[in-house]
Amino acid sequence: MNKKSINMKRIAMFLFSALLMAVFTTSCKEDSNSKVKDNEFQGYIENTQVNVTTRIPGRIEKIFVDEGDTLKEGDTVATLDARVLKAKREALLAKIKNVRVNKRRVEKLYEAGAVPQQKLDEINTGFDMLQANIKALDINIDDMTIRAPMDGIVNVKVLEPNQMMPPGMPVVIETDPKGTWARFGIPETYLEQINLGDTFELQTNSKDLTLKAKVIQILPMANFATHTPTTLRDQRDVRTFDVKMLILTNQLKCKPGISVYLTLKPENK
Repeated sequence: MNKKSINMKRIAMFLFSALLMAVFTTSCKEDSNSKVKDNEFQGYIENTQVNVTTRIPGRIEKIFVDEGDTLKEGDTVATLDARVLKAKREALLAKIKNVRVNKRRVEKLYEAGAVPQQKLDEINTGFDMLQANIKALDINIDDMTIRAPMDGIVNVKVLEPNQMMPPGMPVVIETDPKGTWARFGIPETYLEQINLGDTFELQTNSKDLTLKAKVIQILPMANFATHTPTTLRDQRDVRTFDVKMLILTNQLKCKPGISVYLTLKPENK
């Protein structure tokens, strides 16, 4: 084996050793950081989201909002094609006009004793049914205008103009910024630090964004959310609790799903 081959092997071994050392150092740093952050818990932002829809199917005529728009309760979001319903209403109006004329004639004849009570009752019943049908059509026509059910922000635009809208399908999904909360899984060993009504400052992955949050719910999670020790000696099972915190500040910057971090005092072991 020549000297050149020996030198190449030495260089390769040196590089391999350096790589192992770098990996080991990084691992130690990560372990050190994880130990420092044993009392830091990661949660996620959730929002109240409402499907803006209507019970009446139809073709979307116009959509007046886009993603990111701010809505007030009652604002018009979209309109459906109501031409067929309006045509039916016009037909009923023409019919009830004719029935009203006949009704007056029958009433006069009844007063003169020329027709029986039954005839008068029949025409009155028919007149009332037409009025009820027109009222029902008016409700359906009003439902063809889709309005915002609450104050909020358009989070998702589901459909586009000229698409058919099936019953229950949302045209947009609206988010309530006031209904924004963070959810954490907290071991019971830390629960003495958390009480209903307490406020905490939460960190995010953005250095410029911190959140003030208020504890509104503490509930035990499912049975599977239990930390079981690997050894039974001097250790106990630790259950995890679902802690829900209402976000009090910067709600508009809280996108559903972003990570938030809660730091508590280190656990007393």
